[in-house]
Amino acid sequence: MFLLTQDLFNNLFELGVLFFILGGIFPLLLHKWQHFATAFANGCSFVGGVLMTIVAGRLLLFQETLNLTAWTIMDPIILKVHFDMLSSFFLLIIGSMVLICAIYAQGDVVSNKQLDGRNYLGAIMNFFILSLIGVVGVDTSVTFLIFWEFMALTSFALVIFEHEKKKVRSAGYIYLTMTHVIGVCLSIAFLLLYWYTGSLEFAAYKNIGSQVSELTGSIIFFLFFIGFAAKMGLFPINVWLPRAYPAAPSSATTLMASAMIKMPVYALLRVSFDFFGTGPLWWGLCLIGIGTVSMFAGSLLGALQNDTKRFLAYSSVENMGLLCVGIGASLYFNAVGAFTLAALAFSGTLYHVFSHCIFKSLLFMGAGVMLRATGTCNISRLGGLIHRMPWTAGAFLIGGMTLASLPPFTGFMSEWLLLQSMLHMAFEPSTPFIKLFAAMVVAAMGLSGALAAAAVVKHFGIAFLGKARTPAAAEMQDVNGSMRVGMMVLCFLSLVLGIYPGGAFLFINAVTSGYFSVVFKSDFIVLVPFVGAAEKLTLSTGIVAGLIFVILLFTYLLIRRLYGRSRYELEFVWTCGGEHLPVMEYTAASYSQPLLRIFKRILGAHNKIVTQAEYQYYPKRIEHRINIDARVGDNVYKPCIGLMVKLFKQVKIIQNGNLQAYVAYMVAALIITLLWIR
Repeated sequence: MFLLTQDLFNNLFELGVLFFILGGIFPLLLHKWQHFATAFANGCSFVGGVLMTIVAGRLLLFQETLNLTAWTIMDPIILKVHFDMLSSFFLLIIGSMVLICAIYAQGDVVSNKQLDGRNYLGAIMNFFILSLIGVVGVDTSVTFLIFWEFMALTSFALVIFEHEKKKVRSAGYIYLTMTHVIGVCLSIAFLLLYWYTGSLEFAAYKNIGSQVSELTGSIIFFLFFIGFAAKMGLFPINVWLPRAYPAAPSSATTLMASAMIKMPVYALLRVSFDFFGTGPLWWGLCLIGIGTVSMFAGSLLGALQNDTKRFLAYSSVENMGLLCVGIGASLYFNAVGAFTLAALAFSGTLYHVFSHCIFKSLLFMGAGVMLRATGTCNISRLGGLIHRMPWTAGAFLIGGMTLASLPPFTGFMSEWLLLQSMLHMAFEPSTPFIKLFAAMVVAAMGLSGALAAAAVVKHFGIAFLGKARTPAAAEMQDVNGSMRVGMMVLCFLSLVLGIYPGGAFLFINAVTSGYFSVVFKSDFIVLVPFVGAAEKLTLSTGIVAGLIFVILLFTYLLIRRLYGRSRYELEFVWTCGGEHLPVMEYTAASYSQPLLRIFKRILGAHNKIVTQAEYQYYPKRIEHRINIDARVGDNVYKPCIGLMVKLFKQVKIIQNGNLQAYVAYMVAALIITLLWIR
């Protein structure tokens, strides 16, 4: 247990942790009363989330730190809690997302009568939340790895919760394999840091880049980056993401997509700006390049998906790429001494972290409602949902507009800040290569945004508009009050922080000021790229976007007033005198067809027509199939797997079934360990 202190907010933190522990243990004991156990688990999550939000908000607003010593595991491994500004910001994200998701989860789980073991789901969720808090709260390498693995195991349990399904088990195994790869990379990186510093404390790693050679520093940095990139789901090591998200229960996916996927972002920021400080210029360029590829690939593959959860998973690949671009831009500007621009990119990254939490949670909640009501997230089997679930349709539309970075929502604000960073790189004095590189990144950001907008139009239009394509879609009902409240809170946050971004910058400035001398003193965000004093900037893109919207609305109403109603009337589509059937409507596959034709060579797409004919000229059935080659899987993963299989066959000789040999291995390992720690 955490030692109690006199400070009120330390006690609030301890109380919040206690609620999560109770919410994880008691539902396991109350398996005979699943309804009560579920409500108890979600209630503990809600109260704990509120307390964590209060603690994090206080720490950021007053720029204080929180330090607690919990347990001396063994010298020098001590479980200590340390929240500075960076970790407090991510604690704020965890707390706020947990309390909103807890409201939604209560309605989601209660309405799912077919879900067995609902009490276990609530318990796992609370342990999962504890692991997230531990990742951002500890400040030693060993305890960080412990909580990181705890996060991996609890999230694995969430992914395979409905393990009766074969696809769920397959997704879980792939996810577990990827977590082991991540763990190996991080363990090697921390071992190298211990080798050079002789300490397990994060404080001893501060500015380690100045103490080691550039080659050694680069090896350590990119070992960390590979591990964190895999957890972020950056392309091409994103194979687990589009499989795990659809497999997990909707309430769990919502928290995984909003909070868990931000943990590697936190860790990458910690390594980049605390451990290394200022790194070589090419580190930033590498991160920008990798992020750009991931951004484009995620948006393109997402636009082709017909399953809403898979689309949102690929959208996370795109947004994690965008965050990688922001971190890389900040590293680049920091390396060249442009600290104002480095602060801009850093602040934009943090803003997009919060923005992504809001709209991705909102969209996954909407997808969960569709899944709960119809049994599927395949939009080809839906249609006309706006007539039976208007609240969900409105919330999904707001989330989609935020994802597409449309004003006046928060997605526009955060992406505009990151776009500004790259515009500065393109126009600031630098080499022609840097300018060309930055211009290409800006173009890729624009193309990715257009693809994201097209995907939103596709999923909202096919699923919510038109006629119902299946009986389940025609008979569904809107969500219960608990699920509706969770979605409405996120809609409110998206709109308010888009119009008034200064609310978010009250917290972001506390983090930025710890790394850069530049602070955005204004409550508003700049509209035009700048070079100079940030405190002189007083123009808000959110307010300008809102004014433009008001002007356009006023113009429309004025035209209606002067010229009256339109002479054109909306009528049903003429169907040659027959009944208008759902099969006559635009389909999800036909919507994606132009993209498949444009990017045919990149995707490796090819058409196949299968005809079932009773007579030569009168076919009974014609099927048009579009196959996309798994090029990354065939050219990257399969050769790696084949190499590993060959290696394991060679190593298999040590597994000979001889008991004496196994005892000898244990004795040898013990002797080596004793000699190493002597």
